[in-house]
Amino acid sequence: MLTGRYRPGSTLPPERELAAHLGINRTSLRHAIARLEQAGLVESRQGIGTVVRDPLQATDPALVLRALVAAGPELVAEVLEVRRVLGALAGQLAAVRATQPDLTKLNERFEAASAAAPGDAAALQAEELAFFSCLVDATANRPLVVMMRWLEELYGATAPLFRAAFTDPRPVLADLRRVLTAVAGRRPDDAGDAVRRYADRSGRRLLAAVRRPPP
Repeated sequence: MLTGRYRPGSTLPPERELAAHLGINRTSLRHAIARLEQAGLVESRQGIGTVVRDPLQATDPALVLRALVAAGPELVAEVLEVRRVLGALAGQLAAVRATQPDLTKLNERFEAASAAAPGDAAALQAEELAFFSCLVDATANRPLVVMMRWLEELYGATAPLFRAAFTDPRPVLADLRRVLTAVAGRRPDDAGDAVRRYADRSGRRLLAAVRRPPP
């Protein structure tokens, strides 16, 4: 279901056939299907059988995350749209609400990104994520923190796909510095605009990286 082998709306094969295919007995299969039904991945319909549901409507957030990861590159543009809007809001709120300890942490994360930059795309990518995690924490907006953490989990689960976007540290660090300067300067409009621009520019790099054919 999460891999797309069984599409939403399709019906699972008959119990005997599916058990044989999976190499398990029918009792184990029934238990497994019951758990899938509890998670919202399938539903039993009288006279039809076991119907596959859309995994994005599952009741378990971890399953939804796995479904999104399995969706692959075509999902990236949609995630970037969400990140652009929520990120700009985070920048605005952080510029107003960040405490001095928040600003200290944000500056430390920028310095760590600068130190990681030369020749280490993976380290720069990790520090960029940590920088924005600190930015979001500085908003003191709990629903926003939850939503952005969820996006961070999705991004983290697919991070290797985007590593090529961090091979040149110069545009990454230049844009992060603009965000940091605007937040530290208590300029919410500038901070929101700086994060939005970063999202646009980095988004183009991320899409180029994920669409690049493997070597």
